[in-house]
Amino acid sequence: MGIQLEQSQKQMMPQKMLQSVEILQMNAQELAEYIRELSLENPVVDIEEAAAEDKGKERDRKLEWLASLDEQNRTYYQYDRRDKEDYLNNIGAKEGETLKDALMLQLIGNGYSELEMAVFEYIADSLNSSGYYTEGLEAPAIRFGITEEEAAACLEVMKRLEPAGVCAGSLKECMTRQIDRLGEGYETERAMAENYLELLGKNQLPAIAKKMKISLEQVKKAAENIKKLNPRPAQGFDSGGMMRYIVPDVTIVKFQDRFEILQNSYAYPGIQINQEYLQMLETDCGKEAKEYLTGKIHQARQVQEAIEKRGSMLLNLAKCLMEVQEEFFLYGQKSLRPFMMKEAAERLSVHESTISRAVKGKYLQCSWGVYPFSYFFSRGLKQPSGNLQEKEDMSAVRIQQRMKELMEEEDKYAPYSDQQLKERLEQEGIVISRRTVVKYREAMGISNSRGRKQF
Repeated sequence: MGIQLEQSQKQMMPQKMLQSVEILQMNAQELAEYIRELSLENPVVDIEEAAAEDKGKERDRKLEWLASLDEQNRTYYQYDRRDKEDYLNNIGAKEGETLKDALMLQLIGNGYSELEMAVFEYIADSLNSSGYYTEGLEAPAIRFGITEEEAAACLEVMKRLEPAGVCAGSLKECMTRQIDRLGEGYETERAMAENYLELLGKNQLPAIAKKMKISLEQVKKAAENIKKLNPRPAQGFDSGGMMRYIVPDVTIVKFQDRFEILQNSYAYPGIQINQEYLQMLETDCGKEAKEYLTGKIHQARQVQEAIEKRGSMLLNLAKCLMEVQEEFFLYGQKSLRPFMMKEAAERLSVHESTISRAVKGKYLQCSWGVYPFSYFFSRGLKQPSGNLQEKEDMSAVRIQQRMKELMEEEDKYAPYSDQQLKERLEQEGIVISRRTVVKYREAMGISNSRGRKQF
């Protein structure tokens, strides 16, 4: 029903308004792609790449202020959640480099035959998203007319490359190969990875100690070492598909005692109308040509206007967030206050749907990291009168933050169950179901009480 209503609303919109709505919904990458496509199909449109680069340099100079801020508070936050260990694993890959690129570069110049290089490339192309090779040896053997033993030899060469664990056939092999590279003294870690990964994943350390007939302390130490390994060697490399890195649309920087908003218009090229075509309209170029040029110039001007409106809307929205969420920008996540899109719409004198479109897919950068615009709006639970947030929607982010604090403060040897977390939150006036507690805990990537328990 909602989709049909939106489609009918779009059909009733004038073309100019429809253009403006579509451009407002685009993020920086989508807008850049749209402008380049427009320049190919509309001859009167010239794109200003150089101007965008100059704006980017100017912005980078201002962003040097960000580099001087407290490093311990700088995290790179994405809505589809990547935890700290994932982020650290990403550091090793160069921007834009695929795993295949990294592997093939290590093989070039080592005297391998053309056939061997072709097999290597086939294996690299066949890795799954974790960096594992699970297709077996028959496929490359048939493809290149070699024996399975020869295919296995090529695969073994690739298993010795960096990152450690790449081209393994399973999680177990990935982990054991990484442990083998650590050298001597890691026999317990290897035995655990070889035989007890499932128990380790469930944090059943006493059971592992009993089965291995070693002390719990030895198991705990080995488990800590195994946690430092990378179960996904492909992590951090470009997928070769969509652009991996987020381009923020707006940056908020604190200069001494005030905030400044920087609009990242460098992220997409500017557009201008080719002067030669404008001059051509003044000549007798023929009725058909004049109508064609008039239409294309009109389209270009509509796009220019829509881009300006998009920029103005994002700037106003950023100012609104800066005013409402000032304490967040000063002190971080704990200070995020409940704020609804409806309230933002009232402040900016626009419809709530306009705010929703402006927020969609857009990111804001500040000293605390890069956040989706939607992060700053409540998606929360209605609290009854007299409770912690009287007659207000409490932000889901705030509730998650409080849950995280409770779990950080809990007895590590007897952590809270989801039911106990629910009860603790209700003691503070936060009405929440156990099911929602589970949902929020999993969204933060935190294990259940059994997984958090220390021995």
